[in-house]
Amino acid sequence: MMIFKELSPAWNRFALCLLFSFAMSLAFPPLQLGFFAYWALLPLFFLIEDVSFKQALVWGYIAGFLWNSGTLYWIGWVTLPGLIGVLLVLPLYLAVFSVVAVLFRERFGRRHIYFLPFIWVAIEYLKSLGSLSFPWTSLAYTQTYYTKLIQYADVTGAYGVSFWVVLINVLIFYFIREKHRIKHVVIGIFVLILLFVLPYLYSFFVSPNPDDIKEEIKASVVQGNIDPYLKWDAAFLQRNFEIYDSLTYASGKEHPELIVWPETATACYIRAPGRRDYLNKIALLTDSLHASILSGSPDYRFLGQGNYKTYNGLLLFQPDAAPIQSYWKMHLVPFGERVPFEDSLPFFHDFLEKLNMGTGDFDPGKEARIFTMKYKNELLPLAGVICYESVYPDLVRRLIKMGGRLLTIVTNDAWFGKTSGPYQHARIAVFRAIENRVGIVRCANTGISSFIDPYGVVLGETKLGERTFLVRNVPLRNSLTFYTRYGDVFSYMVVGITGIGLLTALVLRS
Repeated sequence: MMIFKELSPAWNRFALCLLFSFAMSLAFPPLQLGFFAYWALLPLFFLIEDVSFKQALVWGYIAGFLWNSGTLYWIGWVTLPGLIGVLLVLPLYLAVFSVVAVLFRERFGRRHIYFLPFIWVAIEYLKSLGSLSFPWTSLAYTQTYYTKLIQYADVTGAYGVSFWVVLINVLIFYFIREKHRIKHVVIGIFVLILLFVLPYLYSFFVSPNPDDIKEEIKASVVQGNIDPYLKWDAAFLQRNFEIYDSLTYASGKEHPELIVWPETATACYIRAPGRRDYLNKIALLTDSLHASILSGSPDYRFLGQGNYKTYNGLLLFQPDAAPIQSYWKMHLVPFGERVPFEDSLPFFHDFLEKLNMGTGDFDPGKEARIFTMKYKNELLPLAGVICYESVYPDLVRRLIKMGGRLLTIVTNDAWFGKTSGPYQHARIAVFRAIENRVGIVRCANTGISSFIDPYGVVLGETKLGERTFLVRNVPLRNSLTFYTRYGDVFSYMVVGITGIGLLTALVLRS
């Protein structure tokens, strides 16, 4: 389809890429323009209709580059090399989508459009796997402000919502292509209406009455709003603790049972022998407030003979000298906290160090762990993830299936300033709540800290860039959803159907 008849085919295709990337970028938070995603794929579909395999690869990559530039630009706030790496790798997925779509077009003709939701979600799911995975831009996350339309994620997970968004695009594409066939258009419009009515009815069906909330916990988030470049200065360590101490005491006046500090809030290896004084400060807080404190903290494990492993950790401190419980971050940010494959390719780590990329040296945790908190004369299982881990639905699902009745997310998005990055990260948590019907306490160093109920409704949140605390009652999980029990069954089916279609197309081609 030509947008402007006077343009050459190359300029026309570039215009389609620009339109696609513009709509896709605006569909993601912080702007509440998720409805842009309902038509954002149309320029890409028109592009795929009249290009060869080689052209699909090139133009798909260009479209992916423009889209990811507009959506993930904020990575450059902290690491320009990291942004370059992301913009080199992530567009490959859209290039693969475009090539596979062209292959289906050549083998199945006009019917290839029915495979497009399957191809998109299969690639989106595969993008979440492996050491270089980065599932941040899943299409589902454009819909986090429309909670009435995404409640079925408790069955399909977020990938079911991505499928739904692509299917809407396919139907609109179908209208445009079949606009002269009135009967087909009428049927298509009816199906499109159903695509909105059915999710809304499901939302109405599963939404609880206020009386259905059986148990709640009063929780506090402490948002220190500390400069990430200042907090690691040894001279600032005392001041760091003074900030958290004062905010925590202030929040304690509302008698929270759980107080959450953000990622690496302690700004030191607090369990190291030389940090006993700071450990005692936290013990004093828990005892005087009769509350547990869950804090992000660097942690370590001594291996003997001067060797040790370091971790980005999450520690639970409880009153009455209870043993400290820990969880170590399993999904480390590639090139930020650890160099991928550095154990097998140590020279790669050394090379990046010479480039001064600021790559961390944390070791990945190997074990999913649940915290057990003393709560009303019983033990309450808590699940906790750190920062980037909240974009991995399967990790959260496994922790909830292990018994977690509340999900805590700690993060430090201060590196990205007042860009769209912190807003995108905060809204992703909405899906983790719906998928598992679990309440969420999310604490961020500079914001956005929030409380989310099991249906994705934000119960309260802080502003970005303020030093504050917030206290709310958060419902505790009472049952397991289909998604929590069985995981990405929907995604597996989509990948399987895509694989069968791809194999059939390749066989027919030969």
